[in-house]
Amino acid sequence: MRMDGLPDEQVWWKNVSFDEETGQGSYLMKMAPGTRSNPHIHHGPEEFFVLEGDLTDHDGFCYRSGDFVSLAAGSSHCSHTEAGCLLLVTHRGATESIQEGAL
Repeated sequence: MRMDGLPDEQVWWKNVSFDEETGQGSYLMKMAPGTRSNPHIHHGPEEFFVLEGDLTDHDGFCYRSGDFVSLAAGSSHCSHTEAGCLLLVTHRGATESIQEGAL
């Protein structure tokens, strides 16, 4: 399915065990080359594993295939990919969209 909140981006997700009401569970996320995620804050921890490609966070840190990332509750970020990527994402709480300047 196309990811909500990103009308101009080619970002898709496939539900594995994600419950949209609780914001908990896992999904596969695919981002086409040159796309970005929306800026958001985590109300619970988020973890993701980069299965393929690259992902650069708003702070300039670049993750590559094989990297595992763990973000604490209360953290906020947005990311972009140059070559495209495939991620396995797990949330343990809801996320909320924020303005990019709030990062």
